[in-house]
Amino acid sequence: MTDEGVHRRDVLKAGGAAAALGLGGGGFVQTLAESVDDEQSTRDPSVESFVGQNEVIQTVCSPNCRGKCPIDVHVRDGQVKKIEPHPPEDEQYKRACVLGLSHTQRVYDPTRLKYPMKRADWSPDAPNPKGRGPDAEFERVSWDEALDLVAGKMQSLKADHGAESVLFHEGSGNYGQTGKSFNRLASLFGATQSAWGIDANVGRGFNRVTGVGFFLPPTNEAEDWENANTIIVWGSDIFSSQFQMDASKILDAVENGAKLVVVDPVYTTTASKADLWLPVKPGKDVHLALAMMHTVFEDETYDEEFLRKRTTAPALIRKDTGELLSASEVFDDGGENQVVAFEQGTDSPVELEPETGGPYALFGEYTVDGIECETALERLRDHVADYAPENVAEKTGVDAENIRTAIRWLATRGPGGIAPSYAIGRYKHGHIFGQAYAMLMGLTGDYGRHGNIHAHHSGGATLSAGDWAAPEGADPGPSMFFPDYPDAMIDGDPHEVRAVYSIESNMMGNQFPDRKRFQEAIESLDMYVVADMHHTDTVQHADIILPVPHWFEQEDISSGWGSHPHLGYRHKVQEPLWETRDDYYAIRGLAERLGFGDRFPETKREMLRELVSRDDDIDFDTLFEQGTQKKESVPIVKYTDEFPTETGRIKMYDDDAPSEEGVTFDVPRPLEDRTADDYEKADDYPLMFMQKHSRFRIHSQYEMLNWVREINPEPQLDIHPKDAKARGIEDGDYVRVHNDRGEMVVKAKYNEAFQPGLVNTDQGWWSRDYVKGHHNDLTHNETSEIGKTMSFYDVRVEVEPAPDDIETEQYEANNPRGAGAEASHAGGD
Repeated sequence: MTDEGVHRRDVLKAGGAAAALGLGGGGFVQTLAESVDDEQSTRDPSVESFVGQNEVIQTVCSPNCRGKCPIDVHVRDGQVKKIEPHPPEDEQYKRACVLGLSHTQRVYDPTRLKYPMKRADWSPDAPNPKGRGPDAEFERVSWDEALDLVAGKMQSLKADHGAESVLFHEGSGNYGQTGKSFNRLASLFGATQSAWGIDANVGRGFNRVTGVGFFLPPTNEAEDWENANTIIVWGSDIFSSQFQMDASKILDAVENGAKLVVVDPVYTTTASKADLWLPVKPGKDVHLALAMMHTVFEDETYDEEFLRKRTTAPALIRKDTGELLSASEVFDDGGENQVVAFEQGTDSPVELEPETGGPYALFGEYTVDGIECETALERLRDHVADYAPENVAEKTGVDAENIRTAIRWLATRGPGGIAPSYAIGRYKHGHIFGQAYAMLMGLTGDYGRHGNIHAHHSGGATLSAGDWAAPEGADPGPSMFFPDYPDAMIDGDPHEVRAVYSIESNMMGNQFPDRKRFQEAIESLDMYVVADMHHTDTVQHADIILPVPHWFEQEDISSGWGSHPHLGYRHKVQEPLWETRDDYYAIRGLAERLGFGDRFPETKREMLRELVSRDDDIDFDTLFEQGTQKKESVPIVKYTDEFPTETGRIKMYDDDAPSEEGVTFDVPRPLEDRTADDYEKADDYPLMFMQKHSRFRIHSQYEMLNWVREINPEPQLDIHPKDAKARGIEDGDYVRVHNDRGEMVVKAKYNEAFQPGLVNTDQGWWSRDYVKGHHNDLTHNETSEIGKTMSFYDVRVEVEPAPDDIETEQYEANNPRGAGAEASHAGGD
């Protein structure tokens, strides 16, 4: 350890004045201080610096957003001065946003972590877990001491409790390749690894129908969206949260004559641009999708050719068992996984091969070898018979004729699609919507054509690295979904977790639901190691802090997943400030201490070169020199081949469907939790609460930026005036938002864009931003067994005026506003 101890406040204060100005330290300050020969000039030397020559370095912005934008960084006198978008190899994907251009502030922000730190009252043998949290103090240590402490504790836990007692938690805060080396070390050590648990509901439901999908399913690349004739944006404010390429391509389609429909309980920016807005009530999306199916059947606008060739619509269902009739039951040489259809004309059963059309009966009841059957499409039509638009209009809040108009546009105007966001999956049973809209698009035949859209962001490209993350000879430990963390840490279920090493994540202290439960889980740990760029809420709970450089200070390759079909080389713009080190430095350092050093290349660049060598589409030198390289193997149009299901076809009926709470999902069946009309606590907590994505943050990143805080200074509660006035709340009053889980105090904002009965606080705020509490003190960690996805929107609250003694001075003084504002503190200071 170094000679002097440094406390929490000291970690944050260095460079504050220059950083608050967005100007950086060193060079600029030095320039201001340089003396000028009065005989030669009396000009301010900063002016000379301003008009000097920039060095332009091409790199990539890398947060978890839909951009992955290549950018040009202008550097002069050692500081970042300006940022501009950089055209990638395929220039139609040129993009950038205001947040990406604001790194001139972020790279020098005072919340940046500067040195390896250890919690002052923690040691491997005496963890003192109650010392974690807002009042924790830290002392500066060397990198060697920090890594020695971490490796030593990992080895002792492995000896005493097994390697799986150490959890390697990876978030999504950096779209470089660090995760692959992180998972490689975890696999070699045998640690428990993250299995995600956020935003997977919609994709899981879609997967049950098509065989593909985990998050949102693959969809045509954005360059093809202009070919869509009808676009139904479902639960996405794409013009606010996806405001780069995806939004522009939708506007291109609209200019070409496409109809834009927006399904959303909120009158969003996107809804304001739509031809038709369907203001669905929260959680009623499956009812609405079934009403659309009903209309397709009623109008007979289903795509018969597509249904016969690429779906199980003609497949026969046994009436006695509810199972699909297998070809092996009918034909001597029939396959067990192949199903049977009834061929019109010959009046005989035939094996239903994938990607094969024919005069198959789509509707009707038939007897085959004495077995009474009906077609899958007949079963689906019967199921949706009760969901006529008139029958669901009141429940969904959507006018019946508007329901018909929206689906008629999709079914009759040529190729189009449905572009959902993750939002529908943030209800407990959101996986059902994924199943429903996948089948709806099967009815309209919107797969495998130009102009088809299946998600609100395109597929993009990732680096294919084979088994690098789980190499030969490794013995990987178990995986664990995020919602299962607390039980494992507190109760040892499904197995005991005693330590966590976390990278690229502000989740456990800020972003996960039921925040207090996760803080309790952290308090049960023997060691909590957090690597981060900024002093976040999560960092404040750490025992060991590993400071990570800004993206401009670390070389990497950025994926274009969910964005565009390029990989980008993240060239280093400047050397790491203070004692920050790339995550790979720590991972390799731990590998050496744990006996796996020979399994990791010596330098980050060598590691990147090895990863690229495993991807046949990418050449390292080309990528390095160009800055971006397009993956030519990424198909523009998706779903052109046989579907990866048992039959090779889209499932219009699932005879092996999962069940939950007494409901079987052979066909989409609405199932609700807290959005249900008869929810047991609806009277106590009558308002649905959501945490919408903000255009001012990428999850909890960029929270600290003064430029952003100038126009978005504090969290607020969006509430319809009708709901507010009924509670005696005026616009701008501070209110207490509460339920049986927790509370927060924020300022009320009258907002008629939110329908009565629905309130919102944008997600991503840190605890320091609240007068009291936090929005994730209101949320819960309950998930469905099928979706295993955290349900951030399935939350009920009540709102009342805040108590008179609530202190609000933090919003009246020293509130970050503008480039000249005083730098804000972090970590409870």
